[in-house]
Amino acid sequence: MTARFFQRLYPDKISARIFLLVTFLSCFSIIVCALLIDREGRDLLKQEKIQKLYAVTKTLDLLLADTYQQIDKKLPKNQQIQLLNQYLSPKIEPLLKNMPKIAAGYYHKDLDAIVVYAPQSAYGINVGKSIPATHKGRVVMQSGEALVDSGNQIRGNIMNAMIPIVRDKHILGYIWANESLDDIEKQTTVFDKNVLTISLICMLICIFIASFLSRKLNTDINIIKKGLEKLPFALDSRLPVIRGELNEIVNGINSLAEKLRKTKTMNELILENTLDGVITVDNNGAITMLNPAAEQMTGYKLEQVLGHPHSTLVDDKNFQSPLLDTLFNGVDHVGVEIDYPVAKKIIRISASTSHLKDYQGKIIGAVVIFKDITEREEVEKLIQQTERLVALGELMAGIAHEIRNPLAAVRGFVQYLQNDLPRAEQNEYIDIILKEVDSINQVIQQLLDFSVPSKNYYVSAQVNTLIEEVLVLVNSSHRSNNISIISTLDNQLPALYLDKELIKQALLNLLINAIQAIKDKGNIEITTLLSTNQKYQLIRIKDNGEGIKPELLDKIFTPFFTTKITGTGLGLSMVQKIIASHKGQITIRNNKLSSGVTVEVALPVN
Repeated sequence: MTARFFQRLYPDKISARIFLLVTFLSCFSIIVCALLIDREGRDLLKQEKIQKLYAVTKTLDLLLADTYQQIDKKLPKNQQIQLLNQYLSPKIEPLLKNMPKIAAGYYHKDLDAIVVYAPQSAYGINVGKSIPATHKGRVVMQSGEALVDSGNQIRGNIMNAMIPIVRDKHILGYIWANESLDDIEKQTTVFDKNVLTISLICMLICIFIASFLSRKLNTDINIIKKGLEKLPFALDSRLPVIRGELNEIVNGINSLAEKLRKTKTMNELILENTLDGVITVDNNGAITMLNPAAEQMTGYKLEQVLGHPHSTLVDDKNFQSPLLDTLFNGVDHVGVEIDYPVAKKIIRISASTSHLKDYQGKIIGAVVIFKDITEREEVEKLIQQTERLVALGELMAGIAHEIRNPLAAVRGFVQYLQNDLPRAEQNEYIDIILKEVDSINQVIQQLLDFSVPSKNYYVSAQVNTLIEEVLVLVNSSHRSNNISIISTLDNQLPALYLDKELIKQALLNLLINAIQAIKDKGNIEITTLLSTNQKYQLIRIKDNGEGIKPELLDKIFTPFFTTKITGTGLGLSMVQKIIASHKGQITIRNNKLSSGVTVEVALPVN
C-alpha cells in the first residue's frame, strides 16, 4: 500500500523527476551536513567550555598555593573557614570579574565544607556548607582525578569542572569552576539558529538551481518531443541543435529519420501515390492511417484525425460505416456503393473492407479501400437517361400502334352512334368505347411509370411479410379456384432496406404473370431462402404453366414485347427496373423437368 502511494507521487516527466531527485539529494545532504556541523559545534562548544573551566580551576590552584597548610588546625572549624575565606576571596574575585557567567570556589576535605564560593555576593551564602554524599566532588577527592559533571547541584543546573587539591601527595580538597547550562544552551541555540539559517539558504539555492536545470531540460525535451510528433508525417523534417549530451539524441533521431525516408517500402509508396483512398482503424475504431487520396476526398489531414474515432471524418451521425461494420461485426464488404457524407458534401463511393491483421494473423483493426464514383454515377445517369430517351423513341411506333387500334374503334363507334341508333344499342357500343379508352389510359400510365424515374422510400422490412401481403391481394382478386399457391418462407431471413410498395408491385406483377400462364389447373410455388454466398436473399416463383419459347427468352424484358393478346408488354420491364433500383437481379428460365417457368429475384443483404 505504501509502495503504491509513493509510486503515485513519483512524477512522470523526466524533468520533474530530475528536479525532485536533485532537490531531495541536495536538501538531504545539506540536512545531514547541518546535523553533523551542529553536533560537532556543540561538542566543540562543550570542549571549549570544559577547557575554560579547567583553566579557571588551575588558576585557582595556583592562587591557593599552601594556604590550607598555613591555617592553624587547632582553631575551631568555623574560624578556620572564615580565615580561609578572608584570605582567598580577595584573590579570586578579581579573576571572575571578567567572567560574569562563571562561578568558582574551594572545598576543604578535612573541614568538609566550602571555604570560598565566588562571586561572594551571589554564592557566599553557601560558604561553610558540606556537599552531599553523592556529589561528584567526593569522587574527585577520593580518586585524585579531575572530573566534569553536569546536572542539578548547589548552584542549580550547571556544568561543573573539578580538580583535586594535592599537596605533598595528600589530597586536601578540590577546586571547582562551573557555568550554568542555561547559559551554555543559549549559546548553542544561537549556533543552531545560524546553522539552520545557512542550511535553509543553501537549500533554497539548490532548489532554484534544480528548478532552473529542470526547466532547461524540459525545454530541450519538448523540442525533441515536438520534433518526434512531426516525424511520422514528414520524415524530411529535422530537429534543431541542442547544447549538451541531448544533442547526441537529436543527431540520432535526425539520422534515423533520414534512413527511414530513404528506405520507404514499395507498399508505402503505392499507398501514397494510389488514386484510391485508404483508411485504417485500430480495434477501438480510432484512425491510424489516411493516405493522400483519402485526405483529399475526406478533407482532413492525417495529423488532424490520427487517434480520433472514425466518426470524426463523417458529417452524418447516422451514417452506417462499412468499415466499422467489418471491424465490430466481422462482415466484409466488396465493391459496396454508398453515399459518403464528408467534407460538408456527399460523395458516392465504391468501398471494399476487410480486417487488418499482423504478421501473426492477429486482428489489429480494419481497412477500407474506396474510390470516388460520384462523377461516374452522374455519367451513368446521363447515359441511362439517353438510353431511356432512345428507347422511348423506338417505343413510340409501338405506342402509336397500340393507341391507333382502340382509337379507330372509338372513332367508328362514335360515328355509328351519330346515326340515331336505338338507346339499347347505344349502351352496348358505349361500353365498348369506355373499355377501349381505359385500355389507352393503361398503356399511357405504364409508359409514364417506365419513363419517369421513381422516387424510392427505403425502410427496413421483411421480404416474407411483403409476400404475405401480396398473396392476400392475389387470393382475393386474381387467383382462380383451380390454381394452388404454395409458399415456403424462411423465417430466419434478416430484414432488408428497401421500398416496400415497389417490391410489392414487382411481386404482384410476377404472380399475375404466373397465374395467367396457367390455363386450366396448376400450382404456383413461392420460396424464400439465403443464397449460397449469403450475400443475397432469393425469391423464387415457380409455376407449371405453358412456359416461354426459348427464342423469346431474350426479349421478355423488352418494353412493349408481349405474347398476350391484351398485354401491354411493360409489366416485366417495370419489374426489372424496380429490382435494378434495389441493386438486385432477376432471372427467368423454363423448368427443365417439367412445364412452366421459374422466376428468381435476388436482393442484396445490407
